[in-house]
Amino acid sequence: MAAIRIYQIIRDLIKDPQSLINYIESYLLSVIGIPYIEREINNDVTRLIVSNEHGNAELSINHEIRIKGHDKVKVLLNALVLRYLGTNGARKITVLLLRRGNRVYRVNDLPRMRSLPVGLIGLVILLIMIISIVITILRIMNVILSMHIIILMLLSPLIIPIIYSYILQLKIRWGGNLRNSEIIKITLEYGGEFDEQRFNEALRFLSRIENIKSLTEIRRFIMTLVNNPGTKPQAYNEEVISISSILDKLGVKKYGIYLINMDQCNAASIGLPGINYVILTSRLVSCLNSDELTAVIMHEVGHIVHGDSAKALFLISLSQLVNIALITYIIPLMSLPAIPILIGALFMELFMILLTMRFSEYSADKYAMKFIPGKDLAMALIKVTWKELHQELASKRSRVLSSHPSVSGRLIRIASIK
Repeated sequence: MAAIRIYQIIRDLIKDPQSLINYIESYLLSVIGIPYIEREINNDVTRLIVSNEHGNAELSINHEIRIKGHDKVKVLLNALVLRYLGTNGARKITVLLLRRGNRVYRVNDLPRMRSLPVGLIGLVILLIMIISIVITILRIMNVILSMHIIILMLLSPLIIPIIYSYILQLKIRWGGNLRNSEIIKITLEYGGEFDEQRFNEALRFLSRIENIKSLTEIRRFIMTLVNNPGTKPQAYNEEVISISSILDKLGVKKYGIYLINMDQCNAASIGLPGINYVILTSRLVSCLNSDELTAVIMHEVGHIVHGDSAKALFLISLSQLVNIALITYIIPLMSLPAIPILIGALFMELFMILLTMRFSEYSADKYAMKFIPGKDLAMALIKVTWKELHQELASKRSRVLSSHPSVSGRLIRIASIK
């Protein structure tokens, strides 16, 4: 039933069904080389029938989307539908610039980061497990911990993230501060994998843009590419995005918004005492339009408003307190087996922390929809996670140890909020 509901949501997001059919047919013929493709149009229903050595499958579109047939070919059609939504059915080259006053900076000139601080909570959870194991070993060796060390162990899950968050903000606040900058987004759109030669020629041409600093010169350089038959894109667009103006209209004025140079389509927020900000990656800005980007920002602001970072750290510190109490006092006092009880406690604490973090995602989605349409949030979610959604629909595996709920679960909840 969940898969049927997801396909209904996907159908609502597809503006041009004929474009989807054309994209899938061209991809199957040009990229995969499937020779047996048949298109049928009957009343309001368009069908695409695909056959190869693995079997056959059928995609039908009218007021809903249905995919049926043999497993491998069916999975392929499902992947192409999601790929179409995730990429807008095109292959793009995006040039991102930051304009601050009269100066223009290339986003590629910002310090490059390998990962977002979203793994900070996981790091703290790992720290708790390590500390608990160390305490257990010391207790087995009859080493009595002083009260100062116990207090330090209790406070470390709080102190470390706060210090890290301040250091991170100091690192990124100047170059990628979007409160006093505008994003200039230049997009060159090519015909997916079907226009490989011109796409590669355009990439080689753009590699020479590094030494150009003036916005006028950059525009002139890109127009040379656009007018060249060997590199000419199917579509060209320049968009100026003022994050500060967007957030001021929505009444969000007190949080920092920072852009970092990272080849990962993601966003993160940090909401701790005295420090609240949102981080966007350059890849995310490249993938989303301004409405979808606003939806992601408001989702992250929702985490800050609800105090989700502080809640998670509180639960982690509480877990640390429970573990120290178990190892130091309760287990020795009651002569209980230390290792099984500690392992059980750690798994129980991990489950509760992850469950809380999952519910916080739903709450942040609901908060964002107070400001933006649900379709913008759903479209942004699919563009960021379409590969993950495909895995969910194909394998139907559960996400027991994930800090985020399933993509399909979030989409269904977003669609149900009016």
